Amino acid sequence: MMSFNHYGYNSLKNDQTNKRLRTADYDRESRTTNSSVSSYEDGRRKNAETQPNHILLLTITKVTYPINTDVIHTISKDHGNVMRIVIFRKRGVQAMVEYEEVEQAIRAKQLMDGADIYQGCCTLRVEYAKPSKLNVYKNDSETWDYTTPNPGEKKTAPLLPDPPRAPLISTRPTFPRFDFECRGGLLSTPHDLPNNNYGDSYPATPGRCVLMVYGLDPDKANCNRLFNLFCLYGNVVKIKFLKSKEGCAMVQMDNEMSVDRCMDNLNKLTLISGNVLQLQVSKQMYLSDIMVPYDLPDGTPSFKDYSNSKNNRYHSNSNGKNRRQTPSSVLHFFNAPPNISEADLSQTISKAVKDVDPKIIIKMFPPKGTEARSSSGLVEFTDMAIAVEVIMAVNHWPIKCESSKFPYLLRLCFSSLPKGIANAEMAQ
Repeated sequence: MMSFNHYGYNSLKNDQTNKRLRTADYDRESRTTNSSVSSYEDGRRKNAETQPNHILLLTITKVTYPINTDVIHTISKDHGNVMRIVIFRKRGVQAMVEYEEVEQAIRAKQLMDGADIYQGCCTLRVEYAKPSKLNVYKNDSETWDYTTPNPGEKKTAPLLPDPPRAPLISTRPTFPRFDFECRGGLLSTPHDLPNNNYGDSYPATPGRCVLMVYGLDPDKANCNRLFNLFCLYGNVVKIKFLKSKEGCAMVQMDNEMSVDRCMDNLNKLTLISGNVLQLQVSKQMYLSDIMVPYDLPDGTPSFKDYSNSKNNRYHSNSNGKNRRQTPSSVLHFFNAPPNISEADLSQTISKAVKDVDPKIIIKMFPPKGTEARSSSGLVEFTDMAIAVEVIMAVNHWPIKCESSKFPYLLRLCFSSLPKGIANAEMAQ
């Protein structure tokens, strides 16, 4: 029976059929449109990725040896005129290389993509970068502008035309350039690469720059405490604790001279816990970055990078001021607030060293002038192990001062008066 009104059975059935047809047509049209848009976006993204550029992005994986501007320039210069290099380490180790012409970058990408810098490690993935020019403000191990010797510096006329004789101080040591043979990787050996990453005092040699440190107290040891001790004898680059060996850490210094100083002064040093600090030179050439380090018992990370730390003391403008002394029970302190008293300093040390109640003898040096910016002096302890503990815990301790917006960082080092303050005063 057929009904002709709007509420009839056949009319309702026809409406449902038409609705399904309209929905199916809409789905087909939507899939077609989305497919077209997706194909367009994929094509656009593919074209953007493959668009040649005179700047290449190099991503280095399986990093085993140090990567700096000298390494990148050595493997890139054979394919064209390299203008600038910038290295950044936010997501692993990456570098941008700017060539003079696009054709040179294309040739370099074809020859270097997938190659190993050294045999079996430091693998390259080469892509075209998006920037049109690299900005370089200084020439060092991370950035270099090969078009100018002093990028970012304004050239001014000298006050005198000619010096009377050769300069007494060398502003920067020069390193020879090396030609490397291709043997398995793009470079044959990393041992002779010039490296001056962390200070101008000595040429950094990556062959013997990592120390194994044994005998640490697992409950108290952390990266900052080791840095406070090892920075007295050279610039600290990285520190890593080993999860598989309790009380063991690895410290990377900036050069062999720093390693030798640490071995001479810190090896077989007795700590306050009774443990004996033992140092050995590691066969590992340098410490790799750890993106997600595990936590130590005190909650601090087990890995830390100190290459850009301002608390490293061995720089070209301050190397002569460092006091490299053998460990003793007398400490020299400096960069303290100008109005700090002996009681305040004693309270600061006791607050930092909670497990020990040290007997302290403090001698304040007279201020230099009426408007001295900081104060210094000597602190003597009854035992050398307590002095070592204070170095590890109190060195670079922040002290607030009302006259300064920022806190003072108390700096400590071993003194040249190992016989004690009283004996020194009697000798005077």
